[in-house]
Amino acid sequence: MPPEPTARAPAREEGMVLAFIWSPAPVQTGSVSRIPDPPHRRQRGRPLKVFVMKVSLLFTLLLASLSARAELIEAQGSAAILGGDEVYAREQATRDALRQALLASGASVSSIQRLENGSLRSEQIQIRSGGDIRQYRLKREEVRNGRMYITLVADIQAERQICQTQHYAKDLTLVRLRMRYPDQASTGALDDMPADLSRRLFETLATTPQVVARQWLDENLRIDPLHLQQGDRSALEEIKALSLRTDSQYLVLGSIDDLSLEPQGNALTSWYEDPVRNFSMQLYLFDGINGSLLGRKEYKGRANWTFSKREQVGSSGGQFWQSSFGQEVGYQLKEAAQDIAAELACAPVTARIVAQHERGPHINLGRRNGVKLGDQFRVQHSADFVDPYGKSRVMRNPADGLFEVVQVFEDGAIISSQNKYSPFNVQIGDLAVLE
Repeated sequence: MPPEPTARAPAREEGMVLAFIWSPAPVQTGSVSRIPDPPHRRQRGRPLKVFVMKVSLLFTLLLASLSARAELIEAQGSAAILGGDEVYAREQATRDALRQALLASGASVSSIQRLENGSLRSEQIQIRSGGDIRQYRLKREEVRNGRMYITLVADIQAERQICQTQHYAKDLTLVRLRMRYPDQASTGALDDMPADLSRRLFETLATTPQVVARQWLDENLRIDPLHLQQGDRSALEEIKALSLRTDSQYLVLGSIDDLSLEPQGNALTSWYEDPVRNFSMQLYLFDGINGSLLGRKEYKGRANWTFSKREQVGSSGGQFWQSSFGQEVGYQLKEAAQDIAAELACAPVTARIVAQHERGPHINLGRRNGVKLGDQFRVQHSADFVDPYGKSRVMRNPADGLFEVVQVFEDGAIISSQNKYSPFNVQIGDLAVLE
């Protein structure tokens, strides 16, 4: 049996995406002159000089290993096969598998973005990711239900996600998605798709360590994310109010923008060939404390629609989710949940003061968020105001000194001032930012 193919990252080429990994600088052997030591000092100073050089080199190597460490990770990726094009599906499935390997290694967001912005060379199945992926070995290839599955083992040497707040889970509420063009849902009876997709995305986020999924808000709100992106101030005020109502710092809103069908073949063959159905979804991530938009991303996919035109499939049962199109939608939801978790990994942790206790202020973050005894917060007094033009402005006045966590509950904690700052100066509605 011939050996399994091994793909290696190619040499640097024009247009490739580069990664900068911190590594020890090479020893320079130039012709810099120096005054020689006297003969009686040369021998005595040499052992100390060698010792210092060894310690310096060891320290440099240690720092380099902390910033990027190689490891072997097995991962699986998948992609829909359209028009029988298995070559393209194999490339996309390989890219997905490498993405899963990077995520499993704890790679930084920039490493994942380098992978997504890179290019795959179809002839050799090679990826140019700037050194984050040193090499990988294809282990298994399968085709099931119109989808290509690739399993590989990757040698990852990626920049680690290192930040102060990465061990704290952030509160998040998901608002039911909007349907941009309801008429497109008529084929297959997908009218309930916004609710079904929102529920599945929420359940996926609830299993993510970086997130405490507070609630899935199954309401038809007046907030249109498209208007939020265009800077609608009144909508931003609604975001802040929604954050307060749901007791969540972060909010996810979005819309389903495309469910259109594309007939395949020509006029003579289109009646028996499965059409291709498009899927497009936009998600918006907000910091509800100040109403700011943190990010927006569009997720697109295409897959064969294997049902007849008159079949009432719906989007809640296994018949839909096990189909080729349902699996593609599920893949996009999984990728969206991973992106949200990665975006929140190093996001600020801000608690609200929700009550006063004899030992100090009571905040709305607790054990589920990773808060523990001894954690320190800096209290910020809310001083929001409306300017002469009628626009609300966010203003915070920091309190003197730090507050330390002295008691922890499942969904809350009590903080106490470390410099005898009067607790009566802290009001309900003030904020506490993790130091």
